[in-house]
Amino acid sequence: MKYSLSSRIIHWIMAVVIIFLLGLGVYMTEFLAKDSPNHLQVYELHKSFGVLAIFLIIIRIANRLIKKAPTLPESMPKYEIILAHLGHLGLYFLMIVVPVSGFLMSNSFGFPVKFFGIELPLVIETNFEHGKIFAELHEIGAYALIAVVAMHIAAVVKHRFFDKPEHDVLKRMI
Repeated sequence: MKYSLSSRIIHWIMAVVIIFLLGLGVYMTEFLAKDSPNHLQVYELHKSFGVLAIFLIIIRIANRLIKKAPTLPESMPKYEIILAHLGHLGLYFLMIVVPVSGFLMSNSFGFPVKFFGIELPLVIETNFEHGKIFAELHEIGAYALIAVVAMHIAAVVKHRFFDKPEHDVLKRMI
C-alpha cells in the first residue's frame, strides 16, 4: 500500500528543501567568508527556505493527521518497525526544532527574517543570551538532522536492495 499522493508530494518537496538547507547551512558556516560579497544574500536565502520549511512541516503534520500512513509489512522484524517509528518521530521533531530555532536565533540577535524579500515580524525581542542558546540548538539540531536523514536513507537502501521484496518501503513513497 502506498502513501497518499499528497503525502508523497510533500515528502519529496520537503526532502529537497531540507537537503538544500542542510547543505547551504554547512556551506555558510564552514566555507563562506564573512567578507564575501554575497554573504548577506546567502543568509537571506537560507532564512527564506527555512521559513518555507516551517510552512511545509505544518502542512505535512496536518496532512499526516488526515491521511494515515500505510502500515509496515507484518513480516518485518518488530525491532525494525520500532526503529522506523522512532526515526520518523526524530525526523518530525528535528524538522520543527531546526527551522524554528533558526528563526528565533535571528530574532534574538536582532536580525530580521525575510521570506523571499518580505520582512516577517519579530516574534521575540533582542536578547543575545537567548540568541546564543538558539544558535547552539540550531547547530546541534541541524547536525542531528543530517544524521537522522542519513539513517533514513540508509534504511531505505537496506530495505530496497538487501531485504525481501515485500520490505521495499521505497515503493510506498514513489
